[in-house]
Amino acid sequence: MRKLLTVVLLVSASLALAISGEEVMQKVDAHPSPTSLQGTMVMRLVSKQGKELTREIQVWSRKTGGEEKMLIKFVAPADVKGTAFLTIKKDGKEEMKLYLPALKRVRRIASSQKKGSFMGSDFSYDDISNLSGMKIEDYSHKLLRTEKKDGQEFYVVESTPKPGVESSYSKQIVWVPADTFVPTRIEFYKNGKLYKVLTNAEVKSFAEGKYLIPTLLQMENVQTGHKTVLEQKDLKIDVAIPDSVFSERFMKR
Repeated sequence: MRKLLTVVLLVSASLALAISGEEVMQKVDAHPSPTSLQGTMVMRLVSKQGKELTREIQVWSRKTGGEEKMLIKFVAPADVKGTAFLTIKKDGKEEMKLYLPALKRVRRIASSQKKGSFMGSDFSYDDISNLSGMKIEDYSHKLLRTEKKDGQEFYVVESTPKPGVESSYSKQIVWVPADTFVPTRIEFYKNGKLYKVLTNAEVKSFAEGKYLIPTLLQMENVQTGHKTVLEQKDLKIDVAIPDSVFSERFMKR
């Protein structure tokens, strides 16, 4: 009986690990995503003591061919109103720009600044730029294990940047539901130590189930206990967005 139980456990383990980490992340990457998105985001900055600051943001994003563009504009409160952030990815290159109303000028975000805090939040500039997902070919992916929680099966994958790839983190550990392949938790490590945790607390379907989009995200800095919550609202999917939106002129409006 003991031998039979051992065989059953070994077979179950081999079946669970039949899919590789690379295959899991390919399925994550294969999810259809909108060609464009427009909506409102509410950002809440929550201190370790529970004090909150709330900001309202407008966002536009568009994918055309091999080019991705995203513009974020703060509309409230008054101290950040008018601040705008633009990111453009094309041919493996990325350009970031920030408009500060007080200075009345647009400045480029240097590579050395991309790891810094985005507007005092727990998201870095890189984190905001990569909200739609990591570039999976830049990472090596290893399936660590499968686990169950509340009756749902998860693949737990470790992703480490390949040699020569610039990354804010030494590795990421991603929890991927086996039924949706939309990550619900990502742990970010620096120098082998857990640094931040991103939780996708709510995922909604759009376009009659064609798209699954996280609409409630929380980034927690485990070192400080500070949290940033992003809630996406009033999303419009696959709408026409003119190229003029992704310009310095529109940033200054």
